[in-house]
Amino acid sequence: MKKTLLPLLVALCAFLSGCASIVDGGDKTVQITSEPPGAKLSIYDRNQRLIATQTTPTLISLRREQGFFSAANYRLVCDMPGYNSSEMQFKATMNPWYLGNIVFGGLIGILIVDPATGAMWSFPTKELNFTLESLGTSPEDIKAAEGYAEQLKKSLPPAKTEQQPISNQ
Repeated sequence: MKKTLLPLLVALCAFLSGCASIVDGGDKTVQITSEPPGAKLSIYDRNQRLIATQTTPTLISLRREQGFFSAANYRLVCDMPGYNSSEMQFKATMNPWYLGNIVFGGLIGILIVDPATGAMWSFPTKELNFTLESLGTSPEDIKAAEGYAEQLKKSLPPAKTEQQPISNQ
């Protein structure tokens, strides 16, 4: 009895779950780096809401769906003083394992489990790299210039304000 019950339970679990959920479920971790390192990374969802701010290099866990039957679509912006800002779109695409529902997951996997868990989607890569283009000045140069401007402000005499007589004409 136990020998026939166990395979039946395994088959039932496989039938009631999605194929992509079994093989490749859950949020995905993405490694994000920049050249030079230490840049501010801002991540926005499809509605342009800021969902995370990190410093590169970083590992971040991202959801692959943004709604039922709706793939995730992120905008990533990388900023660093002395460098041009850089941005890219990061979109989830159809997970090939989702098609396994035809054989293993059945209609429940196709219509409910994989779309609800986000497992029907996958990211095209697990690593992203931003190469920031220098503005020609280093962050150290910018700080030095700011310091010089502050010293210059302090050394100048306060501006005189002369009152102009008001003429009654």
